[in-house]
Amino acid sequence: MTDEITQPTVRPISEQAPAAEALAELIGMFGDLPGAYVTIHRPCLSQSARLGLQLDSPVAFEAWRTVLAIAPADVALHASAESVWLSADGVFRGVPVHLTGFEVPLTAEVASTPQAAEAVSA
Repeated sequence: MTDEITQPTVRPISEQAPAAEALAELIGMFGDLPGAYVTIHRPCLSQSARLGLQLDSPVAFEAWRTVLAIAPADVALHASAESVWLSADGVFRGVPVHLTGFEVPLTAEVASTPQAAEAVSA
């Protein structure tokens, strides 16, 4: 056994540049879309930087989902005791993008109830 402490690998901020550039391009192309709480991070060292957009409403979420060409079938509905939210993953200019939309007007009980495919598409 050794008393040596292994230091974590420190990655340069430049590795996050592609995500920052993707965000700048999205702003340039779609500057009228709803504002978001923005995160850029690497979920783990083996992955590239990811752009996260957290949105205040399902309407804002839908606007971003549409411009990012994320299929409606790829949207997940999540529920906890306190809130219900949407999430979806896409890619823009090779950069992973994670969308989260809060304030879904459903109770956790309703959001957690399985729906038949026919009922969802109706």
